[in-house]
Amino acid sequence: MKIYLVLFTSIVLFSCNTPTGNKGNTHIKVNDVDIAYNQCGKSDTTLLFIHGWCINKEYWNDQSIYFCDRYKVVTLDLPGFGRSGKNRTDWNFEQYADDINEFIKAKKLKNVILIGHSMSGDILLLMDTKYPGSVNGIVGIDNLHEPGMKKTEKEIQAINSYFVQLDSNFSTEVEFYAKENLFASSTDSSIKQRVIKDFKKNDSVIAVKVFRSLIEISQKEKEMMMQLKHKLYLVNVSPTQIDSLKKYCKESAEVVYVNGTCHYPMIEKPAEFNAALEKVFALIGKK
Repeated sequence: MKIYLVLFTSIVLFSCNTPTGNKGNTHIKVNDVDIAYNQCGKSDTTLLFIHGWCINKEYWNDQSIYFCDRYKVVTLDLPGFGRSGKNRTDWNFEQYADDINEFIKAKKLKNVILIGHSMSGDILLLMDTKYPGSVNGIVGIDNLHEPGMKKTEKEIQAINSYFVQLDSNFSTEVEFYAKENLFASSTDSSIKQRVIKDFKKNDSVIAVKVFRSLIEISQKEKEMMMQLKHKLYLVNVSPTQIDSLKKYCKESAEVVYVNGTCHYPMIEKPAEFNAALEKVFALIGKK
């Protein structure tokens, strides 16, 4: 189990509390799947927020409230999660990048800054390598702490073993993982309870398939970083190997830290997190 926890923490960190925010849900059909989204603001610059594994767009409510008067803010539920459709059998990250690109085109979004939390860091890399003309900037949230390392045979065996446990007892396993790895000592109990509740209410078959796909795409991170068309910006909580990232990212990389939170700075310390985003958006605007 310890081997798995180390691997899982380095690959997929999830997302905490639910303040008031966007009202209602709007839906659009993309690649034959219904995508639920919220939108506010009227700016020519769009902030497009993508959530992490087993959560949903409501985790960005504080950001919608804060940025809506200066930007167009769009938050969406990735297919398979939240209120979006689940009518697929193949849950790979290349498809998620295609979904985001088609969503941007269908909504005619302009000057898009793509912000992705946790597992969505790999969606950012795919978007910027496959569809660089669709975005003006990419911002990872507590992810991509180091260029993805190739897994050893022992690590692969440990991961496969844990998949068996997830398949047989998803609810118990994700609760244990969340309690042991995702929260800071100061994290409020309401945040912990919500994350665990959100994890458990997901379709376990889809969730495990997405996680398997994440393991696969994470092995290609170095290759994707070397093809990036935009600088990689990160707003991270955990330590980040920025020198290594600068080495591999074709257009370099930069990190801004939010200290003293769990993996969910957007929720646990929204004011500090929003200020960190402000810094990053200003840097992107100077290019």
